[in-house]
Amino acid sequence: MGYDKRVRTSGQTRRTRESVANDDVISWGLETMLMRSAIAIAAVLALGASGENEPATSRPGPIIPADYKLVIAVYGVAKEPISKTQLVVHKGRAFLFNPGPPLEVIIHDPSAERLEMVDLKRKIRSEITFKKLDEYTIKLHDAIAAASAKREALGGKGNQVMAAMSRDLIDPHFTNSYDAATHRLRMTNPSIEVEARGEPEVDEARWASIHSILVALTKMDAVRNPQEIPPFSKLEALHGLMVDHRLRPTELSFIYRLAGAPQKLRWTYQLEPSLTKRETEAIATVEAIHGLCRFARFSRYGPTERKKVQ
Repeated sequence: MGYDKRVRTSGQTRRTRESVANDDVISWGLETMLMRSAIAIAAVLALGASGENEPATSRPGPIIPADYKLVIAVYGVAKEPISKTQLVVHKGRAFLFNPGPPLEVIIHDPSAERLEMVDLKRKIRSEITFKKLDEYTIKLHDAIAAASAKREALGGKGNQVMAAMSRDLIDPHFTNSYDAATHRLRMTNPSIEVEARGEPEVDEARWASIHSILVALTKMDAVRNPQEIPPFSKLEALHGLMVDHRLRPTELSFIYRLAGAPQKLRWTYQLEPSLTKRETEAIATVEAIHGLCRFARFSRYGPTERKKVQ
């Protein structure tokens, strides 16, 4: 992902940050969001200009897991979810049904190493390879890092604190603690607190499938929601929970202490180990519509920015 895992602790840094005037912090927050938006939009346009539809390098295909479904809910501070989507995996391919708007299905195809987007209303489809998602993620990281370094070079306590906050987002360098009895992973830095929970997954093929899908969708969210918090802390949490501890995620909770009041976001993942007849019929319908859709390059598919809390 373009960053290392050096651990950095800083109680003194936290106290220094809290002494910065609120007006400066809020101004930085707005400026940072605008900067991310400009960087991300430019990167998306670069993807469109550099052949994002090129075929992936041929390699052995992944092991196909048995069919399953994940119900993914996103929460803010309220008890009711902000959104709820169904991720249905059939014959190794994942179909993320977004109730919209737009009315869209995202297809994760591991054998072709790409994501496909099918707009069911406009009858248009597009795709982006995993390789292009990786390239975009690295470019986003490097661009924000360069902007932070430039700001820090201006001097002054406020600029130093703001640059440090930005680095916390892209190079989290979390301090980690893990409770094996409860399968609970806690990750912290001066700006972010993460609590990740999971369950042991005995099905290796399903574990690999879930990991690949969630990583790709997290990177895709960064492309389509450039105004939101960068994806690196969530990618770190997925890696820590799934790769380091071999767990299937059931909950990811984040508290971001940036501009203004803390922002809390939480994802829950409910596994259903089989599909219903209705779900397999829905997949067949999507595949039929897919064959009728006009293809568009990713940069021409539609708005990259979607109304979604990430």
